[in-house]
Amino acid sequence: MHHKRKMSSRILTAALIAAMALSVPVAASAAGAAQVNKQVSSGIKVVLNDVEFQPKSTPFIENGVLYMPLRDTGELLGTVVFWNSTTKVITMTYPDQFVKLNYGSTQALVNGKPVELKAKLRLVDGRMYVPLRFFSEAIGAGVDWSPSTSTVTITKANDFVKYETGNSTYWLNHKTGDLYYAHPYEQPPVPIGKIELDHPLQGNVSIDTMSVNSGARIVTVVDNYGEPHVNYDEYSVLLVNKKIVTQKKASYFQRYESNARYYQSLDSKAGKWIEHLLMTDGKILSVYNDQGQLVQEYDMPKLAGQDDVYTIEGIEDDYLLVRPNKTGLLTLIDLNDHSVVVLCDKLLTGQELDYAHNNDVPYRGDDLQYHSESADGDLIYFTHYSPFDGKHHLLTYHRKSVN
Repeated sequence: MHHKRKMSSRILTAALIAAMALSVPVAASAAGAAQVNKQVSSGIKVVLNDVEFQPKSTPFIENGVLYMPLRDTGELLGTVVFWNSTTKVITMTYPDQFVKLNYGSTQALVNGKPVELKAKLRLVDGRMYVPLRFFSEAIGAGVDWSPSTSTVTITKANDFVKYETGNSTYWLNHKTGDLYYAHPYEQPPVPIGKIELDHPLQGNVSIDTMSVNSGARIVTVVDNYGEPHVNYDEYSVLLVNKKIVTQKKASYFQRYESNARYYQSLDSKAGKWIEHLLMTDGKILSVYNDQGQLVQEYDMPKLAGQDDVYTIEGIEDDYLLVRPNKTGLLTLIDLNDHSVVVLCDKLLTGQELDYAHNNDVPYRGDDLQYHSESADGDLIYFTHYSPFDGKHHLLTYHRKSVN
């Protein structure tokens, strides 16, 4: 069973130039004791929005400038950073912000505008270190240094959720729904549309994507909120040529299973497999071709005979596997004869069956999961997690047998 858990102010050039001092003030006693160019590294703490950040490598101060490893800086700020060892160029990307620095140069480009630096990049023990203040302020974050506690405090509006997959990056503004895309991932993100949010995303937000050979893809955003995180809002958008062509929203309570997004069917006349993309609002299942055109819709409450919201856990040309949110019982809908089968009644017995129907902790339902089917489609295989022996079992449902 799968459960989802899972800032951009445009900076005026004048403000950036004013911030280019880059220096982190050092306490007078420490400054007097330190030699120029001497490295200071012990006890430095980095705090972002009141949460201490643990760099994988120790930051240090040199000539009043606080340096931190490039990768740690990107992780801390939620940006994408990239070091091209061939061209010796560093880039940092963020929606509406693109920073580029050449190793050894005292000038950076911020959104294409040159900005003078007072601190160069540092290569220490094969690891690239960058001035933390410059990179932070380049995306609108505030930076404060406390010499008494050796703590740098960064304040940043976390408006964006980032998702990296393969060589691409997606960015979502969880307040406005603006969606950005970068490919390759280190390129400046470009806007591709807006997800229509009912309200700003408010809980644990996760993003996932899937694509087909044509390049069409579905981006899914899940907002898991409430206490104790029992509400799930799933927003899905269909992208064709990197533009949103349609979108859906489905809401679930307590139980959430990630909806199926894709299936293939064999076109026997053409002798090839046809790709389909799936989207749902919890009641209507919409099927699109690989060009983003709607080709089929299924009314799940009508087909299942139960007014509820549903997740789609499997689909073939002649059946659907759906789970109603209230009962949580995986259900097979035969699209040929419109028969409906609650699968736990056919696959489970005894205490396992009683548990599926009556247990409501943490939510109602069974733990059946679609696994695969036989070549002729007569046998459908499921895995079942038993709460009694703690093991997963492979079960077989015979569609054409007498039950």
